Amino acid sequence: MKPHQRAWSRGWAALLALALTVALAHPALANEPVSLQLKWLHHFQFAGYYAALEKGFYREAGLDVTIREGGPDVEVEDEVTSGRADFGVGTSALLLHRAHGDDLVVLGQIFQHSPAILLTPRKTGIQKVADMKGRRFMYSNQHGDMLTLLKNNGIEEKDIVKVEHRGDARDLIAGKADVMMAYNFNEPYILEQAGEPYLVFSPLTYGIDFYGDNFFTTRAMVTQRPAFVKAFREATIKGWRYALSHKAEIADLILAKYSRERSREWLIFEANQMEALIQPTLVEVGYQSPTRWRHIADTFASMKMLPAGFDPTGIIYDAAPGGNYRLLLGALLVCAAVIAVLCTIVMKFRQLNAVLQAEVGERKAAEAALKESEEQLRVIFETSQAGIIMVDPQGIIRFANNRMAEMFGCSMEQLIGSSYISHLHPEQLAEGSELMRRLVAGEVKGTSTERHYLCGTGGYFWGYLSGRRLEAPDGSLRALVGIISDITDRIEAEQARGKALMLVETLLAQSPMGIVVFDGESGQCIRANQASADIIGGSVTELLRQNFRQIASWRGEGGILQQAEPVLADGAARALETEMTSTFGKELTLRCYLARFQVEERAHLLVMVQDITEEKRLDRENKRIEAQMLNMQKLESLGVLAGGIAHDFNNILTGIVGNISFAQMVLEKEHKAKGPLGKAEKACQRAAELAGQLLTFARGGQPIKKAFSVKQLAAESLSLVLRGTNVKGRIEIPDTLDIVEADEGQMNQAFNNIIINAVHAMPGGGTLTIAGKNERLEPENRLGLAPGNYVRLDISDEGCGISESDLKKIFDPYFTTKASGTGLGLASTHSIVTRHGGVILADSSLGRGTTFTIYLPSLGQSAGRLAKEQETAHAPAGGGSVVVMDDEELIRDLTGAMLDQLGYRATTCCDGSEAVELYRAARQKGERYDAVIMDLTIPGGMGGKEAAQRILELDPQACLIVSSGYSNDPVMSEYQKHGFRATLSKPYTVKEVARVLREVLPPPAGTD
Repeated sequence: MKPHQRAWSRGWAALLALALTVALAHPALANEPVSLQLKWLHHFQFAGYYAALEKGFYREAGLDVTIREGGPDVEVEDEVTSGRADFGVGTSALLLHRAHGDDLVVLGQIFQHSPAILLTPRKTGIQKVADMKGRRFMYSNQHGDMLTLLKNNGIEEKDIVKVEHRGDARDLIAGKADVMMAYNFNEPYILEQAGEPYLVFSPLTYGIDFYGDNFFTTRAMVTQRPAFVKAFREATIKGWRYALSHKAEIADLILAKYSRERSREWLIFEANQMEALIQPTLVEVGYQSPTRWRHIADTFASMKMLPAGFDPTGIIYDAAPGGNYRLLLGALLVCAAVIAVLCTIVMKFRQLNAVLQAEVGERKAAEAALKESEEQLRVIFETSQAGIIMVDPQGIIRFANNRMAEMFGCSMEQLIGSSYISHLHPEQLAEGSELMRRLVAGEVKGTSTERHYLCGTGGYFWGYLSGRRLEAPDGSLRALVGIISDITDRIEAEQARGKALMLVETLLAQSPMGIVVFDGESGQCIRANQASADIIGGSVTELLRQNFRQIASWRGEGGILQQAEPVLADGAARALETEMTSTFGKELTLRCYLARFQVEERAHLLVMVQDITEEKRLDRENKRIEAQMLNMQKLESLGVLAGGIAHDFNNILTGIVGNISFAQMVLEKEHKAKGPLGKAEKACQRAAELAGQLLTFARGGQPIKKAFSVKQLAAESLSLVLRGTNVKGRIEIPDTLDIVEADEGQMNQAFNNIIINAVHAMPGGGTLTIAGKNERLEPENRLGLAPGNYVRLDISDEGCGISESDLKKIFDPYFTTKASGTGLGLASTHSIVTRHGGVILADSSLGRGTTFTIYLPSLGQSAGRLAKEQETAHAPAGGGSVVVMDDEELIRDLTGAMLDQLGYRATTCCDGSEAVELYRAARQKGERYDAVIMDLTIPGGMGGKEAAQRILELDPQACLIVSSGYSNDPVMSEYQKHGFRATLSKPYTVKEVARVLREVLPPPAGTD
């Protein structure tokens, strides 16, 4: 055994021992079996999957992955949908399968652009795609973009002759087929190697930019095994990142384990070409854009391959342009000329040899002619701009011109005698060696190909090689003659152009802004991205048919056309914002940027558009909200002022109303002052209600309810509002209408708002009717109210009515149809009725009038019974001690006098701390006050709320009554939460004081 073989065996033995040690130290973990179906034969095209498997990324994710090789007869989609494979490698044609019911999901997009091409030898005579109709095709239906390209050129599947597709481009050379569906980084390499001239037709050249390879599975797999799918996806993407960063390593891996049919140089070439299609520096590996998928679906739909409006979003998993042949043609012509010269020289030599054999006497003349020919040949060689070499059958350079030495970056002495192979770039060493072997063996007579050469130390250049066998008369090889033209500039320019074009295509596809390019002379649209089509509500195809000078929405004062012509004229970029209706009927506000650029001395108009419709709408909404907030701040300031005025006003009214009621109590029933005092009391009560309405408007709050007759309140509101107008009021409410328990002031405000609106709706006069009746609502009624007794009020006018669209918004805050309206009237009415547990409805007919219907919970008893109860409420309630706490001396004295008249012993104080001390002193004596009436707000002192807490700490059974001029204070509506037994709103009368005390105190001993 040789030494290196023994070392190899020892290495394997060490690895085996290590593996056994690990296996014994750790129990085996069973990874979940997974099958991945490739769509074609093993290539660098699937490098990421090989890397994920061989580098252990799948194993780290708990997966035992088997990679199955594909081919022309493998239908990847069927393998996955049938369950024979868990995952597959597919293309954009998956959309067509989804349309036929296969619920497939793309987990990640690898190729951002499709590498698929149509490849045909030049000898077929095919010059354009349309020429392929009726020709023999090596056909595969895996690529939707190829099908679209054919359909775009009027070719259906039935229009071509399908031949076996073995994935071997040599079938084209052999004439077994005219056209092959191929990849731009694969099959052209074979034709170049064989010296077969060819043409390439790429969908990208025709504006069909589809995704390339992706990996996918079924929706059922995603739904049923989400963690499994996620693990496979993450490991796969990790494998692709590794493969793209370690191309040489993965190429060696493919040669070692997957395919020995490809050379290492071929795989490296394939890897470098793929990187431009994957775009890993611009787009995250695996990323897929919904916009790109919609574009692909729209393209399919335009060719009737998918139904119109097909939604492609369900497919997304959640969580080379034509070259410039002018230089090539020139090089070919030069090479042909040189070859012709060489052939002439060879023929000349043969003629000379024949002359020498036939005419020995003419030897000197022949020698002179030979020298002359050699001199001519030398002049041609030395003045040629192409390198010329002659290589012997062993591959050694035996003759070369100075230009060749210059191109190889060495001296003539170094060049002559060196191996031709030693001047090849390492990435083409294998390919170049194989081609030379075939030339030497006579398998091919000549070749024309692009080749990568070394130049000196560290340099390189691209050359176009035209080589041919130089044979002896018997057909044996004398030498290989080659002419090499330096085409580095052209190759680098083409590569840079291809990368730039790919970059532009990627940027256009990913840009959120609409980008449209028009020909400045004709006005025709020549380029548009998907974002521009989405913005205007059309398609890219429809945009490409437009002429900007004929777009109606661009015309008019301040329109885009008004700016476009000056931009084309002076070249100065311009920006504008415009509101327009697009050709497709979409209302838009656009921010546009217009610029001019030149291509081949022809002006073009670049238009970039941004949809700011929503931005402008939000701006208008913000301004409206700011105005509303300012209005609310004004109302809040007014509320603070109104609250203070109402409080002081109620304190003053308490003194007036209290004294009037006190006077009424001590006067005889027949006294003449009784009537005037009653009217004065009623007027004061209306003033108190006005103050209450002011507080309600200013502060809102929960209602302070009491029982009253709706009929009386409605009549008073109607009389007050209609006074001085040309509107007649009518009350149709029976006396048997039940009473309600509500905040009388708030309900009065609600009635007033509706009546005022009705008056405004009848500028020419009319009748306003308020009708009422009792109703009982059952459970699950149509109004959504709690079951029970209700009062229904219908307020009907004969005005202009309300439109159906406005009727839906009349209760919205700030909605108004009046020039000077605030939009708060009906909104506050709706709020008041709702807070009382009721509902308000509106029904209207234009030209006939409007009816507002209000449902309010009732007490189930009539107004007559209420009046009787109120009549007896002024009777003295009996003895007991009561503390009156109020900061107003007038109110203290008045309330004390009322209590004395009612038979109570009154003790007064001016703030809460004094009331607490009075109660503490009584408790220390073993006594307690029967009741404490406390003012809620004491400026500069302890108020009723805090005092109540202190007193309840002394005596949890204390009977506390809260009183305030702020009738809408939350404490007044939720008094029981703060320990109070009842409320006494200012202003109050003797009757109300007596009623409240009778409600909270037990009757005196000896009374019923």
